Amino acid sequence: MNARPRLVLACFVFGLTACSDPAPAEQKPDEVATEVRRRIDEAVAEGFSGSISVSTGSKRLANEAHGLADRESDTENTVETAFDVGSILKNLTATAIFKLSEEGVLELDATLDSVFPDVPADKAAITLLEVIQHSAGFDEYHDTEGDFEPMTRLEARERIFAQELLFSPGTDEAYSNSGYTLLADVIETVSGESYVEYIRHALFEPAGMSASGFYSEPLWEDVDTAIGYDASTFEDNDPATWPYTWALVGNGGLVTTVGDLDRWLSALFGGGIVSAETLELMKDEYFSAGAAEIGDETVYAEAGAGDFGLGGVAIYGPGPNVRVLVTTNTYEVFDIETFATDMAVFLLEETS
Repeated sequence: MNARPRLVLACFVFGLTACSDPAPAEQKPDEVATEVRRRIDEAVAEGFSGSISVSTGSKRLANEAHGLADRESDTENTVETAFDVGSILKNLTATAIFKLSEEGVLELDATLDSVFPDVPADKAAITLLEVIQHSAGFDEYHDTEGDFEPMTRLEARERIFAQELLFSPGTDEAYSNSGYTLLADVIETVSGESYVEYIRHALFEPAGMSASGFYSEPLWEDVDTAIGYDASTFEDNDPATWPYTWALVGNGGLVTTVGDLDRWLSALFGGGIVSAETLELMKDEYFSAGAAEIGDETVYAEAGAGDFGLGGVAIYGPGPNVRVLVTTNTYEVFDIETFATDMAVFLLEETS
């Protein structure tokens, strides 16, 4: 499956500082830059192919790309190359629900029966917040043939509603792509727009994400996309040509650049998408699942990948404004999660 879980990075779960190399105390700025350079060079030597953006405060320490986006045509990756980043899309889907709540269009504690008259009795009392938090009891997937299985919005809803719940809603957690597809259905139902249209005007545009989109969009005629390598294949492994069906809508299928991911983090945490009050609510009710404390700083992490060599990681420390963004088209070759986590820890230690 392409939309792998929003990854709570292992290093975050078990203690970020334990995952990083010891850094010299009180390093000078040029020494920090040198260490960032060393880590990137080592990653490239180990097989990394993709784009990297590393910033701390107002200083950009790295903004570069390595490897080939298309080996057949010998096209190099650049920082303008767009990559499929899988489940990072869930961050935007959840944000859309919080934004609609802020606007008074729906309530986070609204139950599914208030949105869908056709919801079965065993799922009627599930709240939108429970779906966001993966505590509704839905299964992981609602497809039977993979991410590209032809499926309409109504067919997806019927399949999800037909699932046997894994547990009583609100009593446990189980990662669910199906739940986030249902949230995309909620967004369409209450907004009167398609999911793609809503995400574009409500989130992409205010964040300045002009090089972000979904599979098979005309946008990719002007923005280069990376082909996935050294993994499974579907057609030409290029997200620019893949079909975007309701097997994936809402839970995966975001194609973007490191620059746009950086703009997204800056806009979301800088107040450009939702109000400060809503952002604090998101931190408590959503982001906390992928957060860790490093000293006095709270750090947030999102990641996504698929079976086709493509993936991405976004790590953000709002206090010192540390941002580490990595996208790749050799996901199975090089561990971008550990790399990005170690890089973030190093920078946070240097700014503390």
